[in-house]
Amino acid sequence: MDYSQYKHMQLRRKLLKLFGAEISITDTASGAQIGFIKMKAWKLREDIRLYTDRSLSQEVMAIHARQIIDFGATYDVSDSTSGVLIFSLRRKGLRSAFVRDFWEILDPTGTVVGAIEETSGQLALMRRWLSAINDIFGLIFAFVKQSYEIRYAAAGATQAVVGQIVHQKNPIIVKMALDTSMAPAGTDGRLTIAAGALLSIMDAVKNR
Repeated sequence: MDYSQYKHMQLRRKLLKLFGAEISITDTASGAQIGFIKMKAWKLREDIRLYTDRSLSQEVMAIHARQIIDFGATYDVSDSTSGVLIFSLRRKGLRSAFVRDFWEILDPTGTVVGAIEETSGQLALMRRWLSAINDIFGLIFAFVKQSYEIRYAAAGATQAVVGQIVHQKNPIIVKMALDTSMAPAGTDGRLTIAAGALLSIMDAVKNR
């Protein structure tokens, strides 16, 4: 599956699923389902798989956490057919917890080649600090939009924006609008899909 051909996608997850997590990916232009992400329940380390559709007959990509504790965990993203490591996503724990979400993108050698950064401005700070003070604030900010920017370049090159995410939820559905229309030609579409999947899964785990 070549995800670079899709420029506008939506990732949808049910908010109240008790065990594991499932995310449906659709092409916004056609409305067609182009992927299905499943995280198995009862795993000490996140086990996330991307399939071409809900039948789970063809696995495209696997995401595994290296550590059990996810405060500053690294997640390896591998091609399911070959088993080859494509890239890794490493969460900057303190920065994400107290300022705004920030992840580093690593190539298979461990070199930093990009980042996923929350761009919600002052709302990001308000969400973290006010939610820590009172659960009511936490409930209010749970339904406020979050935005992210994905930057990437091969090692040694200047990083460019390859994707933007708008994350919004209501009491039933969590939606992520993924825009990759600005990505330079040749950008691996699995990178932005993995970024969106991991952000949605982390939100699911955090709010249980």
